[in-house]
Amino acid sequence: MSATIFTLKPTVTHTVDCRSLTPDMLVGKALAEIKALRLGAQHTVADVFDVTGEDTRHIVFKQARTCLHHIGYQMKSGQITIEGDAGDFIGAAMQGGVLICKGNVGERAGDTMRRGMLLIEGDAGEYCASTMKAGTLGVLGKTGARLGYGMKRGTLLLAHVPATQATWLDCGWHTLPFLNILYKSFKALDSKFATLTQMRVQRFVGDVSGLGKAEILVLAK
Repeated sequence: MSATIFTLKPTVTHTVDCRSLTPDMLVGKALAEIKALRLGAQHTVADVFDVTGEDTRHIVFKQARTCLHHIGYQMKSGQITIEGDAGDFIGAAMQGGVLICKGNVGERAGDTMRRGMLLIEGDAGEYCASTMKAGTLGVLGKTGARLGYGMKRGTLLLAHVPATQATWLDCGWHTLPFLNILYKSFKALDSKFATLTQMRVQRFVGDVSGLGKAEILVLAK
């Protein structure tokens, strides 16, 4: 079966709340039912997207733009792929599954994330991984201010050194063979993350204003 594809219509300029468009929320629904779902008070899915495909375990957003918010909200299983950019709160309260964004994302990506993998190939806005509780969040682009604010547990995997923050402690450079296990979980994905091999990382721990049990791993160049 082919993935369920939501192609954003070029005429859409308003903010779209996508929290109901996850594999968990769409399981068992026919294409006609999905198109009739409401995205806010004034619009249905069919007003915003052209929808095709039948496998709701893998959802693909095509021609995605920053007007799409809350993609992957409370997602528990399956996979979502975003071909383009996304707005705020991508992967917020995520509890499982895999969410891949091939472009840039807005603020608070992975906010209160509890489990699963959120992989961002572009840049991430402010408060990325804010109050994150567990899981893996990767960013290959640059990150904004207040990265990992209030983060309790989990791993942030970055390709660029973040801005210095007083509540994150630099633990120096390490060679971490366990990363090979993480990289193996990326291999089957259609993502730039599937090509990662670096074992040498700069490690930060924090947020020490909270539990201080989270980590940031910055890949060596």
